[in-house]
Amino acid sequence: MPALARLRRLCRHVSPQAVLFLLFAFCLFSVFVSAYYLYGWKRGLEPSADAPEPDCGDPPPVAPSRLLPLKPIQAATPSRTDPLVLVFVESLYSQLGQEVVAILESSRFKYRTEIAPGKGDMPTLTDKGRGRFALIIYENILKYVNLDAWNRELLDKYCVAYGVGIIGFFKANENSLLSAQLKGFPLFLHSNLGLKDCSINPKSPLLYVTRPSEVEKGVLPGEDWTVFQSNHSTYEPVLLAKTRSSESIPHLGADAGLHAALHATVVQDLGLHDGIQRVLFGNNLNFWLHKLVFVDAVAFLTGKRLSLPLDRYILVDIDDIFVGKEGTRMKVEDVKALFDTQNELRTHIPNFTFNLGYSGKFFHT
Repeated sequence: MPALARLRRLCRHVSPQAVLFLLFAFCLFSVFVSAYYLYGWKRGLEPSADAPEPDCGDPPPVAPSRLLPLKPIQAATPSRTDPLVLVFVESLYSQLGQEVVAILESSRFKYRTEIAPGKGDMPTLTDKGRGRFALIIYENILKYVNLDAWNRELLDKYCVAYGVGIIGFFKANENSLLSAQLKGFPLFLHSNLGLKDCSINPKSPLLYVTRPSEVEKGVLPGEDWTVFQSNHSTYEPVLLAKTRSSESIPHLGADAGLHAALHATVVQDLGLHDGIQRVLFGNNLNFWLHKLVFVDAVAFLTGKRLSLPLDRYILVDIDDIFVGKEGTRMKVEDVKALFDTQNELRTHIPNFTFNLGYSGKFFHT
C-alpha cells in the first residue's frame, strides 16, 4: 500500500507536457522498430555507386573478412552425407518455395523444408560423423547472407567439411537497390531490369540436361530481373541475356553500344574463394530455362547423386481407336498406314512400337 501511495503522488506531479513527451518518445520508438523489421531484408545488400565496368581491369572491392587465401574445395563424398536436400523457405506457403519443392518431388528427391532462420537454432547438420544434407537451397539468398555470425560460421564450416553446395535465389521488388554488392562477397547485383535474348554459356561445367543451342530470342517475362557482375575468377556465368535498353544499367559506361553485352542471370560460384560452391539465380523459376538449370545445379552440386538419367521413353497408346464410336474406328487401310508409320519411326527410333492397350470398360459393356 505505501508503494501505491507513492505512485499516486508521483503521478500528481507529472505535468501534461511530460506525458505528451513520453507518448511521443514511445511512438518514435515503435516507428524505428517497425522500420527495422520491414526493411531488414536490405541488410544483405550494400549500396554501390561505383560498381566496376565489365571490361575493367581493376578487381571489385572485397570485404576484409573475405581477403583470405584460397581454400581447397572439398569434393562431395557420397558416403559422408545423406541424399537429402535442406530447403530454407521464407514461409510454408511462399510461391517460389513451393515450386522448388514441386521439382524435388517430381524428381523423387528427398528433402526437408525449414523456415529460414535469421537468428536462433540451425537444424542439426550432422549425425554421428555423417552429414545429414547433401545440398542446401535458400529461397531468398539474403537469408543466408544475413545469418547471425554463429549460424553462418556453422553452416559454412559444414559445407566446406562435407563438400555441400548452396543454391540461392534473389527476387527483386520495388524496394530493391538498383545496384549493390552482396554483403561479404565480391559480387555485384543490378536489379529491376528488363531483359531479352537469353543464351546459355556452353563452357559452364554444371550443364547436364540443359544443352547450349541457339539464343532464346525475345523478351524475358517480367521487368524485375537481377544480373550478376564480378571480376573474381570464382564466378562463372551460366545463363546470359541482354538488357532491353542502354540505360538499364548505369554503370556500363557511356558507350551506348554496351547495352548489347551479355549479363549473367544465373551465376555459378566455383568455390575458389571460400571453398563453397554455389549457384545463384537472379529471378524465380517462372522462366523455363531457369527450371532446367536448377535441375542441373542440383545434379552438379551433389555429384550426380540427385539426378535423373538422360534416357527418355515415349509411349503411344492406341487402344481407344479400336473401340471408338461407330464411323471412327480403324479400317484395314488405317491399320496398314499404322504399320507403315511404325516402320518409318523405327528408322529414327530403334524398336519403336505402338502400344496396343486393353480397354476393360468396353469389354464389359
